[in-house]
Amino acid sequence: MKKIIFLFISLIGFSLHIYSQEAAVLVEDNFSDNRYKWWTGKTQNGSGDILRGEYIIKYAGQKSWASTIHTGLNPRYDFVIESRISRISGTASNGYGLVFGKGQRGYYNFIITPAGRFYVRRVERGKKGQYLIRWKKTSAISQTSITNKLRVQKTGNEVLFYINERYVGKIPYQSFFGDQVGFMMYQRQQIAVDYLVVYGNGTQTVPQKEEKIIAAVQPKLEIRQIAINDKEDIGNMSSAYGNGNSIIEPGESVEVTAFVQNFGLATAKNVVAKIELGTDDRNISFPDEYKTFKLGDIPSGDYKKLSFFFFTSRRYASKDLPFKVKLTAGSYKTEQALGLKMNERTKNIVDVNISKLNLKETAEMKEITEIVVKADVDENIPITNFNGENTLAVIIGIENYKYAPLVDNAKRDAQVFYKYAVNVFGIPEDNIYFLTNREATLGEFNKIFSKDGWLARRSEQGKTNIIVYYAGHGAPDTKTKSAYMIPYDIDPNYAKTGFSLNRLYSSLAGLQAKSVTVFIDACFSGISRSNKMLIAGARGVIIKAESSAFSAKNMVVLAAASNDEYSVSYPEKYHGLFTYFLLKELKEKAYDLPTLPVRTFFEDIKKQVVKRAGYLDKQQTPTLQGNDKDRPVILQ
Repeated sequence: MKKIIFLFISLIGFSLHIYSQEAAVLVEDNFSDNRYKWWTGKTQNGSGDILRGEYIIKYAGQKSWASTIHTGLNPRYDFVIESRISRISGTASNGYGLVFGKGQRGYYNFIITPAGRFYVRRVERGKKGQYLIRWKKTSAISQTSITNKLRVQKTGNEVLFYINERYVGKIPYQSFFGDQVGFMMYQRQQIAVDYLVVYGNGTQTVPQKEEKIIAAVQPKLEIRQIAINDKEDIGNMSSAYGNGNSIIEPGESVEVTAFVQNFGLATAKNVVAKIELGTDDRNISFPDEYKTFKLGDIPSGDYKKLSFFFFTSRRYASKDLPFKVKLTAGSYKTEQALGLKMNERTKNIVDVNISKLNLKETAEMKEITEIVVKADVDENIPITNFNGENTLAVIIGIENYKYAPLVDNAKRDAQVFYKYAVNVFGIPEDNIYFLTNREATLGEFNKIFSKDGWLARRSEQGKTNIIVYYAGHGAPDTKTKSAYMIPYDIDPNYAKTGFSLNRLYSSLAGLQAKSVTVFIDACFSGISRSNKMLIAGARGVIIKAESSAFSAKNMVVLAAASNDEYSVSYPEKYHGLFTYFLLKELKEKAYDLPTLPVRTFFEDIKKQVVKRAGYLDKQQTPTLQGNDKDRPVILQ
């Protein structure tokens, strides 16, 4: 089930004291089922379906269409309506968005378009619609993602409007026509909604459970990030010692840092933490056993950290380290096991973040920036003076999938490659389309690589250099033996519903760019980086070579593995094995890239990958395809 974190109170000026005891979460829908009775079905002009955590609505007509539910919202009091909507198909000039205050006599709507415009309108039956905010251009609407978060918020006598957490306008409050809230689209659109929250005071028509009302205004403290330092002499205090390999091993003294985050709506006041060790084994020593950690206040979405030391002798035989943290904030109490294990790799703790691109799954939560495991390729990235203004880059890294296992470190691979694209290749950030995890849907792939897509609209024949980087799952179609990239929302058991390599190469070849360079850290044998089978019967499938990569005179494809192998992770460096050595080569040869032939560049990567894979007891042989292997890596 998706976790929904709604309101960052301190940012939006929404104070809890304005609510009576009737204030509550009136609707909290992540579309895991149809408990709120949304319209589903199919007509001549539209369809609605709740599928795998999304409400998917399609309208095929020429006017407008809406789907709404009763919420019991009393608009005389302050409220918040918030939803995240993804546009699957439709033209850029047609709008979609929220409907609110709907009743028999009319409704209000908050509509955005992919072209970056929005409006707010009041529509009363029998009268011409009234624009309360006329068509307005805003950069708040995402131009590099199909997903936008909309919020309608009443505070006092004003109704404010937000797009992706940015304030875009307000109107004076006017009486609503009813309590219905939902979604609207215009002229042949398809959208998918993955959550809707309505928070405020309810009317007597929608009773609320007492425990849900209380939970809505409570903090919720959890520890989701833990890091260690097992390197000798922390801060010159000789408090810990070990070999620095980020693995808790017998005979080491280890510093543990736990990050206490508030995932609740209210501020956690005067937070106190106490750590308990659930064993009397004399081979583990815990000096902080009776220490109380006073963390102070933790606002909604924020975090505080605590650190403690422990020591294990070489005779400690258990795999588990049964540390537990008890947290209190006034009457609120909770406890949580830390889940530390002996002889297993744990995140390391460092002082600075490597990148501003650590995208969050939940945008409202303040990001923990202290936890970063740095490899040598993540630091001191060269900054060249190469002119990349004529270069476009698409960078995609999918680590967490909706229907497939993790791809270890794929998100990090993409984040660090982004830094190399900017620093080494000299590509302006506006020329880069960057996607990770849930953003990288099949719709996004189509948007980028279609005939009228993001690349096609920006590329000039014979002038533009194009770079594509992809880290994620690949899978074969076992019948046709064709290879497919697997977007976030695609099940690899149905590989043909993904994005085929042949289509990718054909699309890129059709642009007739000056050069095209494709880096693929994925394999298409149906096996994941962690050697897990993605689809039944995939092992042993030999993928047919994709001819399109060879037809374009200006294209080269550097891939992580041969078609019957799988691309592996490099745990020590927290990257994919291929990506690590790709980045290493870019770093070491940064200033030579305008004269370094692709063939030479690739052979050095291949040699290192094959050698290191052997040390990891794996077999991985990168491949180079294309007809432009002797051109330089960078063309300006």
